[in-house]
Amino acid sequence: MHRNIYIYIYIYIYIKEQKIIGMKEKISWTDHVRNEEVLLRVNEQRNILQEIRNRKANWIGHILRRNCLLKQVI
Repeated sequence: MHRNIYIYIYIYIYIKEQKIIGMKEKISWTDHVRNEEVLLRVNEQRNILQEIRNRKANWIGHILRRNCLLKQVI
């Protein structure tokens, strides 16, 4: 069950990232432009999910350095 939630969150973040990039490029939703083509126009790669992973790893490292109840839970 938890895996399904993570998949839905992943898809939601992916869709929002594409929407934001499309808005930056002023691409209308009625234009039929593939996601790969939009990313090529702005010379970007998908990086939001990687940023989330990095921040999560930094947060866990921060918690593990402290002596608190959350460290014992993890």
